[in-house]
Amino acid sequence: MPNNLATEVGSAELASRLRIALLRTARRLKRETDGEHSVSTISALASLKARGPLTLGELADVEGVSRPSVTVLAASLLEQGLIARDGDPKDARLVRVTVTAAGEAALTASRTRRNAYLTEWLARLGEADRQVLDEAATILQRLAEAGA
Repeated sequence: MPNNLATEVGSAELASRLRIALLRTARRLKRETDGEHSVSTISALASLKARGPLTLGELADVEGVSRPSVTVLAASLLEQGLIARDGDPKDARLVRVTVTAAGEAALTASRTRRNAYLTEWLARLGEADRQVLDEAATILQRLAEAGA
């Protein structure tokens, strides 16, 4: 029993430290690379690009937001020409949204800015630290995909 308790405490401490580090890093990355588009916009575009045409309900589920929120976001993205609406070929009652060329350009520009910032940031670290972060990134990606 003590081993389980020690593991739980260790996991709780790790979870706390990891949460703080991830939030601060994400906040810093957002601040340093703020572009023309919001985080929500870039996230929705990335989801659409990765998963193909989605209904608004599917996009809401993927993004973890309410359907009314995704409806407002989609209206804005449509107005900006970043996504397009298409009928569903199998069910005429459904509408699917897809990323336009302008949406892909916005996504690419955002990724380029953020990658450049991170590249500069990581260059300050030694090889051993970069290797640890590479391994951690693999683990975090696996966890993120398992939770999706």
